[in-house]
Amino acid sequence: MIDFELYRIFKAVADEQKLTRASEILNISQPAVTKHIHNLENALNVQLFIRSKYGMILNENGKKLYERIKGPIEILSKCEEIFSINENVDLGVHGNMPSRIYNNFISKYYNKHKNSIINIQTLEATELFSRLANLKIDLAFSKKYSEELYNPKEIKFIKIGELHDVFIVNPDSKYLKTKITTKDLKNTTIYTLKKFSSAYQNLIESLEYHDGEVINIENVNFTAMIELLKVRDVITVMTKEYVEEKIAKNELSVLEVGFSLPNAEYGIYYNINNKSPKINNLIKIFTSGVKV
Repeated sequence: MIDFELYRIFKAVADEQKLTRASEILNISQPAVTKHIHNLENALNVQLFIRSKYGMILNENGKKLYERIKGPIEILSKCEEIFSINENVDLGVHGNMPSRIYNNFISKYYNKHKNSIINIQTLEATELFSRLANLKIDLAFSKKYSEELYNPKEIKFIKIGELHDVFIVNPDSKYLKTKITTKDLKNTTIYTLKKFSSAYQNLIESLEYHDGEVINIENVNFTAMIELLKVRDVITVMTKEYVEEKIAKNELSVLEVGFSLPNAEYGIYYNINNKSPKINNLIKIFTSGVKV
């Protein structure tokens, strides 16, 4: 018996006539879509598409199959929606991520799944990936981290947008009154997050440290940096969006250093071993309008 999933993928390609667009809708890679179409054609022992530079066009065999499976697939898809409507979702969010960044996605989910509940767990990075690996949360919303923190063969990242790592000082800092060079930054202790964070990695890259050179960077957590800025005149690197309210209130200031740090990606992580239909629903909503 042919796997129902092959027919679902066939319908998506037939509807979109583009492998790239179908892969976005199905939330699987383009090579995987191509492979599944080949598997279906081999199972049926017929070709279903005319492949051209204009896209994937149904041939006569494809048109006959499409007319047969279109209705049943739509009915079965609606059944999935009905029986998944009351499912609760466990969403892990990194502790420093402002809620305004992800609230819009949660609102979209509630609009489509009015009786569902999203349980938000605020977690540090190591615990976030531990729970995702052990299937204790369904999805994680966070900045992109180094792959040393998780198993990239099991946990996948989808980029949604970008954040901005910047140099932050207190508003009375002496550093705001002088022109800071890269050499000055290397000779000054800079406080930022742990080595697997984008802030640390972007800082190392931008200051162009050489082998054997002393790296004058202290790794502390976000809360410690905020407290340090209250009592000491220090330079920190953190994500601007995390402290925008404090900047607006003149509690913190952005230090201009003559160059910009690379942007930090943020998005969702999911475990490929989680086969629940609600995961696909979540991914589709969080990545709506995003090329993945």
